Amino acid sequence: MSRGKLLLIKKRVQATESLKKITKAMEMVATARVKKIEKSLQGVREFLDETVRMIKNIELIGEHPFLTGNGKKALIVISTDMGLCGAFPTEIGRASSNFIEKEQIDYVYAIGNKSIPFFRKHPKTRRIYERAYDIPNFDFSKTLTNDLLNDGVGIIYVAYGKFKNRLIQKPEIVKLTPITFEGVKSSRYEFEPDIEMLTKKAVEFMVATSIYSYAFETKVSELYARQNAMRNATENAEEVIIELTLEYNKERQASITQELIEIVSGAQALQEE
Repeated sequence: MSRGKLLLIKKRVQATESLKKITKAMEMVATARVKKIEKSLQGVREFLDETVRMIKNIELIGEHPFLTGNGKKALIVISTDMGLCGAFPTEIGRASSNFIEKEQIDYVYAIGNKSIPFFRKHPKTRRIYERAYDIPNFDFSKTLTNDLLNDGVGIIYVAYGKFKNRLIQKPEIVKLTPITFEGVKSSRYEFEPDIEMLTKKAVEFMVATSIYSYAFETKVSELYARQNAMRNATENAEEVIIELTLEYNKERQASITQELIEIVSGAQALQEE
């Protein structure tokens, strides 16, 4: 029985060592990817800031739903397509689910495969975008903005993974529309073809830019969450290997001791005969 237990422990050690190699490799992949993508995050944030600064100088007029807020109330949930990043996608899903009930959201637009368990059968789900992108792009943001307009949405909220630092990534919900800016706009500019058309293009561009920025930030948060989760898994695997090795050595020593006892007992029995 002792030999069988030794074999079982040895197999567990080998399995844990294989798992450790996988988690270490995934950590390295996440680290390499996030280094490339994080370099672009600051540029995406500046793109959004410049868009806001530009639109603040325009006297927005008209009855566009993104200005008036007339229409359906929607929540865009930006999650992940892949798992193995700890509780990150789950936290976004739970925060979004609570917000839907609290704010009486009409439509939910969920992005990412990991949003499916929360919103596949949810009565407020309007669309789920599975594997819409690997790295967020502006074309998808424009497509989503058009979907919102076609569905008669006026008030937009976005749930995304806010990137605070390499160790902290938390869900956050922000309000996009109706768009309002304080202060009086300058009237010294002339616009062509007309101010209403410019207003329409400007507010839709701002919504698309905001979605793009939040999606990009969520992607960076996802990769750091995966890097941290895989690092923790690797460290846990190392601890398990140490514990199993100690247990293996104890069992082997006990087996050797038992065999010696049996040899000595057998020798004494022969001498007595």
